[in-house]
Amino acid sequence: MLKRINERGDDYDEEIEIEWRKPSWKFAKRFERSNRPHRSGQGMDKYDWMSVTTGRHCFATGCGEQFDLWDEGRTSEFSTYGSGVTNYFKFVKWSCWVMLILSTIHLPVLFINLLGTNEMIGLSLNAAMTTFANLGSASEVESVTIPGCDAAEFNFDRCEVSKNRLAGVFAYVDVAGTVFFVLAWLWLRKFQGKESRVLNRSTVSASDYTIRLTSVPEDATELELAHFFAELTGEAVAAVHLAFNNSKEIVSYIQRGKVMQQRYKCIQRIRYEKTVNRQSNGYKKRLRKLMREREDLTLSVRQKDEKRSKIVKGKQQRAIQAFVTFETETGFVKAMANYNLSWIRRNCCCYPTRLLFKGSRVDIDQAPQPSTILWENLEYTSGQRLVRKCLTTSVALLAILFSVYITFLARDYKGEVLHKASRPCPSGFFEQDPAYQLKVVEQDLDLSHCYCRTLSIFKQWSINQCHDHLLTSSQATATSYAAGLIVVFTNIFFTILMDRAGRFEKHHSLDEMEASNMVRVFLLKFVNTGCIVLLYGQTWLQRLVGVQFSDASDLNTFGVEWYATGGTSLITVMLLNIFAPHAGTFVAYFRHRTKIRRLEKNLTEDMETSDSHRVWHSQEDLNEFYRGPNFRLNYRYSQVLVTMFVCWMYAISMPLMPMLGAISCYISYWVDKFLFCNFYKAPPMYSDAMGEKSTILVGCLVLLHTLMSMWMLGSEEIFQGVLFWGDYPSNLDMTTSSLQVKLSKKHLFPLQMTLIAFGGYIVSTNLSKSFIRRLCGCLRCLTCSSSRSGEIRTLKKNMNTVQVNYSSARDRDLIKGLSTYNILQNPTYQEAFAITPGMYIMRQCVPPLLSRTKLPTA
Repeated sequence: MLKRINERGDDYDEEIEIEWRKPSWKFAKRFERSNRPHRSGQGMDKYDWMSVTTGRHCFATGCGEQFDLWDEGRTSEFSTYGSGVTNYFKFVKWSCWVMLILSTIHLPVLFINLLGTNEMIGLSLNAAMTTFANLGSASEVESVTIPGCDAAEFNFDRCEVSKNRLAGVFAYVDVAGTVFFVLAWLWLRKFQGKESRVLNRSTVSASDYTIRLTSVPEDATELELAHFFAELTGEAVAAVHLAFNNSKEIVSYIQRGKVMQQRYKCIQRIRYEKTVNRQSNGYKKRLRKLMREREDLTLSVRQKDEKRSKIVKGKQQRAIQAFVTFETETGFVKAMANYNLSWIRRNCCCYPTRLLFKGSRVDIDQAPQPSTILWENLEYTSGQRLVRKCLTTSVALLAILFSVYITFLARDYKGEVLHKASRPCPSGFFEQDPAYQLKVVEQDLDLSHCYCRTLSIFKQWSINQCHDHLLTSSQATATSYAAGLIVVFTNIFFTILMDRAGRFEKHHSLDEMEASNMVRVFLLKFVNTGCIVLLYGQTWLQRLVGVQFSDASDLNTFGVEWYATGGTSLITVMLLNIFAPHAGTFVAYFRHRTKIRRLEKNLTEDMETSDSHRVWHSQEDLNEFYRGPNFRLNYRYSQVLVTMFVCWMYAISMPLMPMLGAISCYISYWVDKFLFCNFYKAPPMYSDAMGEKSTILVGCLVLLHTLMSMWMLGSEEIFQGVLFWGDYPSNLDMTTSSLQVKLSKKHLFPLQMTLIAFGGYIVSTNLSKSFIRRLCGCLRCLTCSSSRSGEIRTLKKNMNTVQVNYSSARDRDLIKGLSTYNILQNPTYQEAFAITPGMYIMRQCVPPLLSRTKLPTA
């Protein structure tokens, strides 16, 4: 049991007798410049967000220069932060460019949907007028009027085109868009890989020299590993850093660091009172309160130390991983080549004895960037992390069910509202003059929608008989926007949920965690945004939620009712999605800048903070005031992917979607670029793992879009179509015809051929690569040669163009990002442990008690 410390007997009394020094505003501004993305050099000039270039995935001249919508050239000035950041901004620009071209390709579909409407078919919801719903159902409308056609002027027999023929035209438009998208995707794959190679050759980083041993003997030492790899490769080893099974100890140091920071702030307030306010009223009372707080915090620190000591004593320390940094890149490549063994040599008795370290086999790979390693998670095995992933996935599925529940309730309410205006209009009603139509409505107000929906909102308000219809339409529209807001807020919830889930899953590196989060956040948002509307017709889900849609059969067929409800909801969601993902960040930015402007407005003549505005007791507090949030790359990738998937998936039936996608990507680019330069902290050296996964997902979108286009164009509710063989029965039930009948329509043939061609290309490419890889693997097994020669060739190609030794690069500050794998030289952990850069010792051990009094105050 620890005793409380009295004031007079306190061993730390000398720390409160130090004179308080006023925090420096100039130092805080320099901290802000160093903490934000900035240009290289002593001045640390910040980027001008309007003129800084982010490059493009295209050639330097020729067509690349002509199609560069931003005219920023090919080179990215953000390359100092790694290929992950540069590829993201290029990916957003690529997405915007692709969506813009797709919007242009689908303009004829949008034009026909808007102006080619049969006058007998009308909708009160303007968004649905841009969809297939405005063409009318196949049972009521067989042809569509050609927009702008005048039979007398052009000497046409008729200015109408059958919907079956129109479906064929739409199919060819979609094929043209799909072919363009595939070419753009292949283009993206090529230049994204090229970007990574170029940056790897032109940028020096610690991982260029470092291998990671994912398994080492428990009693391994740094010196033994250094001697072993120096003899194995014939190259000097610059540094070795071991990771131990001390995750609980690291966590205890982080918890202790939080208390130490609180204690340091308390001491600074005591110094301030003793230096500045000694003669003020209430000084003794405030001082006694602060001294008691210091006692409590000191006691808490010692309790944390005792807890840490018990953890250390109760667990035998053993090495679990090692990071070996060579003096040259050649040493790194030689080490990778030595362990580049075939499967049979790695797993059978012919494992080379010269590769055994202390009699044990070791597995090596290229080390991640030191700024991305999560040291407290290295102790967790893949099996333990898999269990945690299963738990977080279960929570994510429950979140999806919750979103389905809320969305179905909103859809049920909207259906009830629309049902009030669903009574069929009398035969020949629209051929009559407005006066007669109004007279019919006066006799039966349930038919008000037949007359009122053709009028403007202001005209409806001026006619008493249209008030009920206007109220019903307003309720339906409000419900659509409310449902869209529900989707947006649910997506925000998914982001927060996966952020916590990523930390719970104990990934070994920030790159790995961000890539995992990116895929799952994307899938959750995509299902919530673009797929729930496809579930409206599932009766089992209706029973689960406790609702029943009267038009459930129509909701399974992409009919008029689906576009009037689910389609308009999608358009509303994507419209809100243009601004909603950035709203919270912009609010935080403006609040941040408002606080800073208020502070700098009250500076003294000596450019110091004014005590009348606010007293800053420590330099850390003032620095923190200027610190920005983290730049989370995974959430940005997932948001752009959701936009692209949803907008392109429904593009053929809702041609407005690619336009919304282009606008969304354009705004996302400028918003992220502005905030990256002016708000966020400098990011870690992200690899291109997220970019590679995003490119794979974009390839999957081609298959998804083609299947969805076949489903929507094959809907017999809108397009009956013509079969390749046989005829439709006269009493065909358009909602229950077999899948074979739906796929046997002539206008779907171009889409089917496109799907087969793309699927065949993917399958043949992968099969040929797999066959060649397996054949080469068999040959390597027979000849006992290495199994990853291609990987070694890639490593050699990625070696820096100008070779420089690790020590020289470190001393000359040529290494981008962190230059060491020492946990206590990592600024993130220094801050978490509440230590200064110089307070580290060998073997990554923190001294039992560290005082923040040594931190600089100016």
